[in-house]
Amino acid sequence: MSLRLLRLVLVALVLGLSLSCGRTADSTNASGAKELDSPYLLGASTGSENYIHAFAKDGQYPYHCKLHTTVNFCECGLVVVSAQGADSAYVTIFTGAFHPDTVVVKAGAPVRWQNFDDGTHHTVTSD
Repeated sequence: MSLRLLRLVLVALVLGLSLSCGRTADSTNASGAKELDSPYLLGASTGSENYIHAFAKDGQYPYHCKLHTTVNFCECGLVVVSAQGADSAYVTIFTGAFHPDTVVVKAGAPVRWQNFDDGTHHTVTSD
């Protein structure tokens, strides 16, 4: 195990975080839960972490990174769900922003976020 990985594991243990090491986390919208509430996604140039969510109903779903949104700055995005949308969408997280910041998908279509900010955590959290 590399020294860098060992440090990340130790920090995660101390902070009570979970590291998924490049696996995909699927979310469901439990009753009363926020539509989007990803775990911390650790970025890496390769093997970065993913978060996938499918929206059941048409509508607009604004989201942000809870670690990098302040009074003066919003690292944010928008998912629009409509019948005219795409069958899936892919959003990268890089240089402190979501790319693209707005996607349009059909109901039930998966949206995948992948973090490429090396060594930086991000979240995908409903506004």
